Amino acid sequence: MLVHTFIVDSAAEAVGLIRAKLGPDAVVLNVRKLPAEGVSRWLKKPRLEVLAAVLPKPGDAGAAPASFLAAEPGSAGVPAAPPPTPDPLLELRRELSEIRAEVQRNRDPVGVGESGGSPALVPTELVAESVLVEPFASKAVSYPGRWRIGPVLEATGLQPRHALRVVERLCQDYGEAGPEALVEQVGLASRVLKGEWLVPPGVAVSGVPEVHVLIGPAGSGKTTALCKWLAQWVLVEGRSVAVFRLDGETANAGELLSVHAEVLGVPVQRSLTPEWRSAAEIVFVDLPGVSQSEASSMVRLRDQLQQLRPARIHLVLNAAYETPLMLAQFRGFAALQPDDWIATHLDEEPRWGKLWNGVMGTNCPLGWIGIGQNIPGLFHKADPDRILSRQFSR
Repeated sequence: MLVHTFIVDSAAEAVGLIRAKLGPDAVVLNVRKLPAEGVSRWLKKPRLEVLAAVLPKPGDAGAAPASFLAAEPGSAGVPAAPPPTPDPLLELRRELSEIRAEVQRNRDPVGVGESGGSPALVPTELVAESVLVEPFASKAVSYPGRWRIGPVLEATGLQPRHALRVVERLCQDYGEAGPEALVEQVGLASRVLKGEWLVPPGVAVSGVPEVHVLIGPAGSGKTTALCKWLAQWVLVEGRSVAVFRLDGETANAGELLSVHAEVLGVPVQRSLTPEWRSAAEIVFVDLPGVSQSEASSMVRLRDQLQQLRPARIHLVLNAAYETPLMLAQFRGFAALQPDDWIATHLDEEPRWGKLWNGVMGTNCPLGWIGIGQNIPGLFHKADPDRILSRQFSR
């Protein structure tokens, strides 16, 4: 099913948009408050980010580019249900439930979406991909040997299929019995996970300007991540930086970026100049967030990236989302071939083991991690030791 993102001011507005765009069979997958940034946080109430989709019917399927997702045998496990929802979501779910009940009583025998699977991606046109998102339900896994680390890995956010892969490797390397002490099993499992780490592409040649382009869905924390990155380059490294805040199919409303750059003395331009690539030692290009399910937006983004390459393309994703949704976004942006991905909102997610699902389930390296909304704040190069330390901190 296609996952759609709606940024709204109220639950009532979300109901109207979801009903108009997706119809009465829509279900809500996730709701998150988006706090206002800057001065507006005292003047405006937080907006809501609502993820919704239409449940797939028997026989429907979604696919992803095989070159981007790592092939895995067996069925894929998914994490447990999200925590209790806020009051706006309760109202939203109640009304959608009533709509679905009414439709079931008067259902037309002809199903919706008889056109079949998702359209193919051809060289001349980028089409948003249909992605089958698995339901929020855990699946029991039978682990080999007498290792006890499998359920521990799942508790830290690792999908069961990847936890099983780790335990199978432990049995292969250290025998099926395993050490008696759980702390020793954690140490050996950490060693196996580090062996799965993907190294991002090398940095630019010395003396040649670096060009970094940030892309991602709306609400991923892209603007905050870029502001944190700017602070590191300018205040800590003392590098020369320039920013180009470009529009896409929609306007780039990241005013926070312009305000923060002005404080740092970094020039921000709203369009590319003939010499934009040599404007500074490090050039950042900020593009507005898009939904991977919106075909026209993805086409526009693909065309923009073709004009900006060669450049380092960074896909920014909200790591606080449940794993099926995050992997759906991975699949949606796969055709744009990002060089690495940036995990944000990690202050909202205690299960850092979830990050390994992106490492082990795709061929896209994890480059950076962002923690919190404060600017400047915690923004680090991703490394396995930092993740493992937080993953097994308890």
